[in-house]
Amino acid sequence: MRKRSEDSQKVFSRILIGIIVSTVATLLVASAILYVNYNRIALRQVYRTDMNSLTQTSREVSKMTETAKSLSYQIYQDYSISALLLYSKPSIYEITPAMEQLDNYRMSLPFIESIYVYNSKSNEFFISSETRNGQQSLTELDDQGIKDILHRFHEYKPFVPIPRTYQVGSTEEVEVNSYTYLCYDTINDNAELNYAVVVNIKDDWLSPNINAADQPGNTFIINENGQLLSDFGDRTLMQDLSKEAFMHPILQNTEQSAYFTADVDGEKSLITYTTPDNLGWRYVRITPDHLITADIRSMRTHTVLFCLGLLIAGLLLSYLVSRKLYHPIDKVIVRMRVMEAERRGSLHILRQDFLRGALQGRETVSGGILEERMKFYGSSVQVHRPSRLVLLRIDRFADFCETYRDDIKLVKYAMMNICMESADFRYHTETVDMGGDMISLLFNHKNSDQQNAQDAEEDMEELLRMLQDAVMLHLKCSVSFTVGPEEDSFEDAIAGYPHSAEASLHRLFSGPGCLLYTTNIMAYQAKEYAFPASKERQLIDCLMTGKTCEAKQIYTDIVDETAAYPFTVFQLALSHLTMTLNHVRNTLKKNNQLTMNTISDAAMLPLHEAEELREVHAHFYRLFDELGLKVEEKRTLRHEELLRRINSIIERDYADTNLCLTSIAEELTMSPIYISRLYKQLTLKGLTDVINETRITKAQHLLIETENSVADIAEKTGFTNSSYFYRLFKKFNGVTPNDYRRKELRSKQM
Repeated sequence: MRKRSEDSQKVFSRILIGIIVSTVATLLVASAILYVNYNRIALRQVYRTDMNSLTQTSREVSKMTETAKSLSYQIYQDYSISALLLYSKPSIYEITPAMEQLDNYRMSLPFIESIYVYNSKSNEFFISSETRNGQQSLTELDDQGIKDILHRFHEYKPFVPIPRTYQVGSTEEVEVNSYTYLCYDTINDNAELNYAVVVNIKDDWLSPNINAADQPGNTFIINENGQLLSDFGDRTLMQDLSKEAFMHPILQNTEQSAYFTADVDGEKSLITYTTPDNLGWRYVRITPDHLITADIRSMRTHTVLFCLGLLIAGLLLSYLVSRKLYHPIDKVIVRMRVMEAERRGSLHILRQDFLRGALQGRETVSGGILEERMKFYGSSVQVHRPSRLVLLRIDRFADFCETYRDDIKLVKYAMMNICMESADFRYHTETVDMGGDMISLLFNHKNSDQQNAQDAEEDMEELLRMLQDAVMLHLKCSVSFTVGPEEDSFEDAIAGYPHSAEASLHRLFSGPGCLLYTTNIMAYQAKEYAFPASKERQLIDCLMTGKTCEAKQIYTDIVDETAAYPFTVFQLALSHLTMTLNHVRNTLKKNNQLTMNTISDAAMLPLHEAEELREVHAHFYRLFDELGLKVEEKRTLRHEELLRRINSIIERDYADTNLCLTSIAEELTMSPIYISRLYKQLTLKGLTDVINETRITKAQHLLIETENSVADIAEKTGFTNSSYFYRLFKKFNGVTPNDYRRKELRSKQM
């Protein structure tokens, strides 16, 4: 009990430690990955947000430029305003509606600060503005900056925004930041200004779009030279920023948008910038580092707290799970020990399954695996010692199953025990139930002493005969054995199972209680078999003429000959005979209108049901008898007499070269056509073929019994042409006359 308690504590401790280590490791790894990547993720996220905002600002400026351009064209083409542009001294009636139209244009777009129309002929400005309206001369104009722009108008591109700051009012107390869009016309090949339309757009309208309230940091615009084009802290419009350190990477990189970190006004900041747009402007956003890191610090704090919470919850859950598992641990250990005991008790079954799989080729037994597995299953077999495989087959298995019924496995187990105990004095024995009527016996020598081959075979035969007597005595049943050769190892004995299983099928020829030797039967493999076609033809003749006894004898001769060949020869011969029998039956049904319903269509007995050759013979004999009875019922004495007379004439005159259908018909005073048709109907053979068969049969006899030449024999059997005799003889026998003579004489000598 104390040992079992200690085992339970050990298992409990391992489970608890394993769960805790897995939980802590998972949380620490996940937290570390998140913590390390927070800064990079946050910078990337801010950069993406800044780029989206800067891109939107660029679109706003482009939209503003297009609007100013469109407005300038409208003013220029407006008929009521054209008087201000073209007349040297427009009347009050022309000025008043024109000014009203300018006010309408200005008020239609809220971001326009003022519109100037300049006429060089009158040197007058017509102004529409929120703070001033009316007509001013060039000298009286309060916007002094526009004078300098018009004076140097060749330096400015039309409709390109010009950032500037100017004062309005006589006291110069009102300062305006704006973007000026210039549209002008010249005379004298661009040497002098003819007139101009100036649209001033409020900087106050653009700045809120650049620096939105929900966006951290400060956004500004610069041109390609680094001059400031929008509000940026306390720096003035058009101030040169190119000398400031944080501007150097921006001015050097003109190919792509990017971001970097640098100090701006003594504070570390994230700087995001875009590529130049179609105006050559670049949009820059500076976000102080503390605004970014505030979010990161918050995220880190929340992550650490979350992970700590998960860790505490995981440890608590681990403890609760371990406590939950603690009570069944003892039961699990006890159950495992019971299962181990059951496993040891079932080693016999496991060994049986393994050896069965090895014999059937489903288990690997090479490379030392066999020795390991046999030791694991507790077998005493020494796999490197000489071994032998013997197959036991229960005779009359159908009767055996009927006798024992539900106790078949128990009786087979008793049979296996008898074999093991009887062989124990000399062999380590393994028995394997292969299913059905077969049991495999593996005999493994207990010592390495070698016997000569003859003594070993005699001892094995004596042992097997003793086993047959013991099984008959105790279990009242007969068994047959197929003895494999003695092999050098247990593995080689197992490998011989397919040959022994095939050899055991020859019990059909030897009968119950036989001893078969695999080596002898496998030697049959070297022999070639030729189906006796001549005997088959004789069998057909006998069946067609109702000679049942002769048919049985011919059939028996054909089947008995296959006993000296591999079992597949017997199977093929039986299949051939079955097809022949079906052919005869079908021919009789067709030609003689016989009713053959009593004869089964499945004319071949299943081989796995036949244990003795007499069972197969009895099956075919029954079919022959049924067929003979049917033929006998329909045959008339007249036909029998006619056949007898025809066959007698052939037997008598076969040596006559003039013997033919016509000569036979003349002797019988009957029509040749009628005789031919009737003979074919009754025998399934043509009369000419029967004449040739008779002559060939006589020639075969003369070739064996005499020393006459082939030419003489051909002449004596009615052939006028030796070449034709050769061809016909080979057609019937498969060999030439000379080869046939040598073969038969050699067979007699043996």
